[in-house]
Amino acid sequence: MGCGGGYRLLFRFSACRCIALVLLMPLLSGAACSREVVSSVDRLKRLATALKEAEASTQPSSSLVPIAGQGLLEVPEGTRFVPAEQTRAFLESLGSSPDFSVMGMIISQNFYTDPDWMVVINWKEIGFVDEDRLKNLSIRQITRSIEKVVATQNKIRQKTGLPALHLKNLLLSPRYDTVTHSAEYATDWTIEGLDREGVLFSHDFIGRSGILSFNFIAMARPLEAIYPITDPITQRFSYLAGHNYSDFDPAHDRRASYAHDIAFPSWQKTGYSLMTAAALYWLKRRRDKKSS
Repeated sequence: MGCGGGYRLLFRFSACRCIALVLLMPLLSGAACSREVVSSVDRLKRLATALKEAEASTQPSSSLVPIAGQGLLEVPEGTRFVPAEQTRAFLESLGSSPDFSVMGMIISQNFYTDPDWMVVINWKEIGFVDEDRLKNLSIRQITRSIEKVVATQNKIRQKTGLPALHLKNLLLSPRYDTVTHSAEYATDWTIEGLDREGVLFSHDFIGRSGILSFNFIAMARPLEAIYPITDPITQRFSYLAGHNYSDFDPAHDRRASYAHDIAFPSWQKTGYSLMTAAALYWLKRRRDKKSS
């Protein structure tokens, strides 16, 4: 199939698949007229299928959804919930490796027509994390841990033709709340070949046997614009009885180790997070051009 034939094929999809086309523009725009275009077409097909299945499975506001058998989340007004299986398929279609810690995602009511952000939910059953170990983490430990993970990811991304990611700033140093037994932090990133930056904001809740993370993904924006989106979500999650931080039994429960590496497991999700942020940005920019 020639280069022109490959691009004509892209426009034969349904309306939902047109969304997928724009989501893949960063990949298609840099592809050569040969195997790389064919590879991009294949990625488009996978992404189109993932979007279609995600939309079909989406649950409405006010739904009460179980998360990993650990807790319950009431889906806030103006948002929707996509189950774990469909969320994983969507993220994998963007280049993420299979990740069974993904438990679903929260999206805006109009995500499928005007995507702007998403909140991916992860559960890591790593054992009990003593909050006292988190209070003494230094910024140097934190940034070195992030950079180590991303350096490894970039080597993999280079082999698969995906753009490299680079930590720009630690926007919000991890801060721990002893009342809710949760921590939050934020980082912003540059993406090679893109003129915008991405942001990853995480709110992590420590439970009896692991950590549940809410990871806000979007193009860069100030923290004061993120909290109105994330707070209604995180405030509607609660662990089930017997799974709370206070339910830890030192005589029988397993403890986690290496707190500076595992305390904020969503750092390891930076690769798919920023690729998703880039995809959301390209789609939004396309829509803005059409409306102007």
